[in-house]
Amino acid sequence: MKHSALALAAAIVLGVPGVGLEVARPVLFLSEPLVVWTVPGEDSPRVSLGPLDVPLDWCTTWDGERTRWEGAFPAFSPPGVWMVCTDHSCEAFLRVPDVMGIVEVRALPGTALVLAGQEGFVGKTGWAWFVVPPGEHVLGASMSGQQSCYRVLVYPAERVTVSLVLASLGTSSGAVVPGHTVTLYVHLLSPRDLPSAYGELELPEGWEAMPLEGVHEPVRRGEVAVRCWRVVVPPSAAVGEYVVRMGFPDLGLEAQVPVVVTPRLSPREVVCHWDLAADGLDLSLPCRLTYDRLLWAATFVGQELPYTGRVFTQAELNALAAEWAAGP
Repeated sequence: MKHSALALAAAIVLGVPGVGLEVARPVLFLSEPLVVWTVPGEDSPRVSLGPLDVPLDWCTTWDGERTRWEGAFPAFSPPGVWMVCTDHSCEAFLRVPDVMGIVEVRALPGTALVLAGQEGFVGKTGWAWFVVPPGEHVLGASMSGQQSCYRVLVYPAERVTVSLVLASLGTSSGAVVPGHTVTLYVHLLSPRDLPSAYGELELPEGWEAMPLEGVHEPVRRGEVAVRCWRVVVPPSAAVGEYVVRMGFPDLGLEAQVPVVVTPRLSPREVVCHWDLAADGLDLSLPCRLTYDRLLWAATFVGQELPYTGRVFTQAELNALAAEWAAGP
């Protein structure tokens, strides 16, 4: 079955888009009829399995602009990759046993997918299809740095349609000193407009978070939306790696990001997060090396740099300066 699905994908990707022929569903159960639309004046579609032409019992209706054809397959027609053709074009479709389930994924073109060990790719139609055994599966998706996981429950002879919103979490600093604050960035990418994206934040015990302005604004189709929270790590937090999770119950979606609590930071983390106006460390700021921050760091060469627990060297300053000079 996996090979059949791959063969169908190859046929769709490599084929030239048809002119006036549209297949309603490119993946069918054996119990389902084939439904296609054609332009006016076309003869009955021709259906084949490999070199064998298979006559279907067609029923036609007119929807005002196109002809709708619904064809019943002969008894005991096998599963596999089939073709339907008119005088001007052909399209592939896959027939699968009713003991399997079909997962239809709607997402932005270019989204990479993994489900039940199968890899998929959302084409220009905005859809991808998987044939999987019944049970609970995890659908993984990634695009433009955004990654998400969905839990999908599949039953025999049933279709599951997933409208895929991608989410990823990031922080202003991957390492934080107890008692300090970091900014949590939530990136969302949706194939459709969303009036809002309600999220439930799951924090380690004792941590606190405050949403920033705009977290409930609409998400526009095809645009990466960024929502921010300030996350406060308590002074009593033990050293170690923690996980911050964000769930979107209305979307069946969750994402997570690790945060390392440490008593000491690297010189780079300190310099790129130093608030010169307040003369203090602010890990909630975006990490950015600037000329003024380098001048501040230069005053500590040969001395202990705050929050690092060790002497700052000229070589370390030179490395930061080279990174700043090479940056955008």
